[in-house]
Amino acid sequence: MPILSRVRRSAPPSCLFVLGLSLAALGLSAPEVGAQSVEPVDYRPPVDAPIADSFRPPAHPFGPGNRGLEYDTVPGSEVRASADGQVVFAGPVAGSLHVTVRHGDGVRTSYSFLERIAVVTGQRVHQGEPVGTAGERLHFGARRGDAYFDPATLFEASGPVEVELLPFEVPPGATADQERTALLELAVARSGHAGFRIGPPSLADVARWAVDRARLAQHYARRLDPVVQAADLTAAIAGRLAHPPPCTDDPAPRHPAAAGPDRVAVLVGGLGSSSRSASIDRLRTGDLGYQRRDVVRFSYTGGRTPDSTGDLPGVEARPYTSADTQGDLASAARRLADLVEAAARDRPGALVDLYGHSMGGVVARLALEELDRRGFDLGRLGLVATFGAPHHGAALATAVAAANSSPLGDLGLDLAPAVRETGLDPDRPAIRQLAETSAVATALADRPVPDGVELLSLGASGDVVVAAPDTEVPGARNVTVSLTGRRAHGDLVASEEATAEVARALAGRPPRCEDPWEVVREQLTGHAVAYAEDLGGFAVLRAS
Repeated sequence: MPILSRVRRSAPPSCLFVLGLSLAALGLSAPEVGAQSVEPVDYRPPVDAPIADSFRPPAHPFGPGNRGLEYDTVPGSEVRASADGQVVFAGPVAGSLHVTVRHGDGVRTSYSFLERIAVVTGQRVHQGEPVGTAGERLHFGARRGDAYFDPATLFEASGPVEVELLPFEVPPGATADQERTALLELAVARSGHAGFRIGPPSLADVARWAVDRARLAQHYARRLDPVVQAADLTAAIAGRLAHPPPCTDDPAPRHPAAAGPDRVAVLVGGLGSSSRSASIDRLRTGDLGYQRRDVVRFSYTGGRTPDSTGDLPGVEARPYTSADTQGDLASAARRLADLVEAAARDRPGALVDLYGHSMGGVVARLALEELDRRGFDLGRLGLVATFGAPHHGAALATAVAAANSSPLGDLGLDLAPAVRETGLDPDRPAIRQLAETSAVATALADRPVPDGVELLSLGASGDVVVAAPDTEVPGARNVTVSLTGRRAHGDLVASEEATAEVARALAGRPPRCEDPWEVVREQLTGHAVAYAEDLGGFAVLRAS
């Protein structure tokens, strides 16, 4: 029986399907490309770097060896298309970034273990055009039909002849899912890059899995304890009712950003967003009083996105893809801090407002701490507002961590179609860092914002992606709006209630007053959502 078939049964399909929905909520298969045409193709090496490891055919599929050429590259160096072709896959696989290009002669070349991807699926590329940037090593593979062969033969004048074919147990096809499976075979065989190891696990692996599972078990024991949860809910309701914050019944002001000092709005998208599409784009900046020149969107590759209209001449415009949002959150925060400093420099008399949706809110909070460490004048910041941000971590990401806490669950999650269809890779840093048990989440959970920063954290009472209680920040203005449904997480940004609360905060006014029954209803709904998500996560932990 093929190995892939055995691995797919490492966790119940229902659990993997739920996790696929989880990743989609916290992503699309590419269309099939056309039929092969046979024509001569000229190939060139993808990088100017020495070959560190040549083609070494393994004895069997998934066995050790080298299914291509491994170049000793300088991190950040440009990786170029070996020949003209069409990108048939661009994205994460098993914790690393890969690009596959199909050429006119039917050969597919793969560029693996990249630091960054510069193309998208379906894009036509010409020889020498960048497909991404390299990490410490670049793996360059070549496949014809259902097999890898030595890519060095591509550079011979007569083309690829006298090649040794290495068959797949699951032949790659034309779809993105099939390409992902083919690249996964490469990643599994190549331990050290994707985190997989052939043979028995080491003692270090066993110890790490044991620690992870113990931490998760302790987390769920507390979160699912009815006594603890009843006490938390009672304290939350009592705190709101016994010590209500200052509030107002006045209508929200119109265009408050235009009434005071000059302001720049920096928008930060969430996990899985791209420079072309993000829920934070729905923020009603015009209703809030910003002019088009005052609005800029952060790029996860640094600088601003190309479509940003903000007047910041000193900031470079760079596109980013969903894969770029899945890297280390601290690195993203440093790039966001760079953008804030550049905005303050280019607009010396303006306040810089930060607006982050979902994971973008977490990146914004980490950027605040980075700016504080750099000695940036936090008085240059205006309002910092987050929408559905998992400031205590996300229960859905914790469920993914639960599946990844065993070797077979980890591999089964990587292979599950329900997960792969989301375009999110559960082995990338961002999803791991969004788990409630991660070092990032536990550090932020009880940490107040830096002195002098005004933070408005908005949550939706029925948000099934990030439960409202997990959006609250100590010392911040925490507001829960009555919004429910499966789309509440994205709809929160443009909702009337959230827009009104942002307008009040910009004008320096307190939030809207709530009657006691509204407070009780919102808290009950939010805690019920959180409890249901924890039950699902615990079921995944038990099954993995």
